[in-house]
Amino acid sequence: MAAEIGIGLVGYGGIGRMHALCYQMLPLAYPNLAERARIVAVATASVASAERARRELGKHVLTTTDLGALLAHPAVTVVDCCAPTGDHARIAKAALAAGKALFCEKPLGATPDESARIVELARVNGLTGSVNFHLRFAPAIQEARRRVTGGLLGEVRGFHLRYYRSSNLRRDRAITWRFSGPGSGVLADLGSHMIDLTMHLLGPIRAVSARTATLITERPGANGVPSPVEGDDVAWLSLELINGGYGTIEVSKMVPGASDDIRIEAYGSAGALIFDTRDPNGLEVIEGIGEIGGRRIATLSRTMPPATLPSPETPGGTLQWHLASIASFIDALYRGVSPEPTLTNGWLADCVIGAARQSAASGGAWIGVDED
Repeated sequence: MAAEIGIGLVGYGGIGRMHALCYQMLPLAYPNLAERARIVAVATASVASAERARRELGKHVLTTTDLGALLAHPAVTVVDCCAPTGDHARIAKAALAAGKALFCEKPLGATPDESARIVELARVNGLTGSVNFHLRFAPAIQEARRRVTGGLLGEVRGFHLRYYRSSNLRRDRAITWRFSGPGSGVLADLGSHMIDLTMHLLGPIRAVSARTATLITERPGANGVPSPVEGDDVAWLSLELINGGYGTIEVSKMVPGASDDIRIEAYGSAGALIFDTRDPNGLEVIEGIGEIGGRRIATLSRTMPPATLPSPETPGGTLQWHLASIASFIDALYRGVSPEPTLTNGWLADCVIGAARQSAASGGAWIGVDED
């Protein structure tokens, strides 16, 4: 019989409920996992959210607005942090100080210093942790990683990544933590994914030049009173890799018609690749400099770790990628190995975000990525 670990879920908004669904699906999708994960406690910011968690997850799950009560629960061995970004550092440090393993939504912290302290606390306490960069677990991205590692691109010369959504277009969208406060804005929200994928696929980043824009500067706040927006709606980054390649990242929530639209293009001395979420179950590769056009590889649901539901021949999507990310973390815990992505990967992405913010504040000056 499989062992069981207890999950303490912190935050029960959209992403918290996504994680809750994944934990419920794990036994069906990954029946061969040696260690089962079960939500035993949920801590939320409001009584209403706690009540919703109780209704949806059952009375056997502790639902509370007290983080301390969750951390004191004897069955909680892992804290899954799905709270707003500005609360990540507080929650992560409390979890690690309580001896709990940490699974944290991206970005790891609101600043590079916050992330560095989380990484160091985990190291000192001998605890494992991971950041939910779930896009790494798209089968096409996993195939791209295998092929790039195998020499598909050769010497990386150029790359372009973009992540478009339309969710900030409405002027009457109310102020939330995504618009104001530590860690707000699309650079942290969407940019963290694109920065991580750049480093995951192509290598470390040496320097960044960035511009950001807040296109709607006021939104309805409490009682409908207009409130200033602090976070950015759009961010444009130019990047230099340590290996010499140059490229761009653009992230925006102001693109009409966009719906989680991601595109990755990369080329080098030996070949090229293209991934687009409009064709999420395939990867286009160009092998060799003499080839005109490329060929599509059908990746479908061939995730690692492999799932039984959906089957490898079945098209998949973002829910599957979150599920694979969580399954990989649970599997790493059982095997006693460092999970991927690591907390350090989260800190490295936050270092690039910090440099990008410094660059944007300086009018787009090139800023070296400080990892000290």
